[in-house]
Amino acid sequence: MDSILAQSQISLLNAIGENIFICDENHQIIMLNDYSSQLINRLMPYTGLASKDDYLGRNICEFSPEEDKALLKAFAADVFPFEAKVSLFHNMTAEMTIHKQQTSTGPYIYIITLKDITDYEEELHKGYVLLEELYAPVIQTILDDVILMPITGTMTGKRLDKIKEIALFESVKRQASYLIIDFTGMTALDDNSITMELETITRSLELIGTTIIYSGLSAKFVKQIIEQGTSIPTETFATFRQAIRYACKKNGYKLVHI
Repeated sequence: MDSILAQSQISLLNAIGENIFICDENHQIIMLNDYSSQLINRLMPYTGLASKDDYLGRNICEFSPEEDKALLKAFAADVFPFEAKVSLFHNMTAEMTIHKQQTSTGPYIYIITLKDITDYEEELHKGYVLLEELYAPVIQTILDDVILMPITGTMTGKRLDKIKEIALFESVKRQASYLIIDFTGMTALDDNSITMELETITRSLELIGTTIIYSGLSAKFVKQIIEQGTSIPTETFATFRQAIRYACKKNGYKLVHI
């Protein structure tokens, strides 16, 4: 390594706050910078390698099939810099950058930087989960067996698929006799075929013993339903208040002013 990298270059690499692997022309690891010790510790349960010295002389491509594909693709194409997002042993996610550089003594080396973005990816996933929940939140009503799903914003085909999934899951989980889907807050439809899916949702819930009730349908929404000849085989109401009164009546209750 000393004949390929000068001590000043080694010192500079050790001062960088990224995981850096240096490989020779045969893709053998000849150096890891000091910062990479943290990564080595996290990977030790999967590699069995406990220190930087354990990596020296090993081929960079041998550590994980996922990386093999990205690394081998980069080496075969010989077009640098090369960037890719890779999974480390299906446990960590990293942004990988490869640079090819000719040393002052002649040989080429590969400088491979691995930026650990596992925590970022996990937070991003949590954000997606939260967003999906916002697609179709399910709210418990005053009646134990009646739940509410208020729909707001623009209705898309993808969002409707999620609504169907959540409606079925929550109805079974909560043992709901009635599910009220309220469209009062819906501002737009981006696909006219969505109206035809209402019948599918209704029939699907019937199979698990849940009766669906639709409320807050806009005049435009109703017009599309009529024009397409779609049948909605369930009760519909102009407002949520009317819908919950209906559910109360079916359960033997009556809402009264105090």
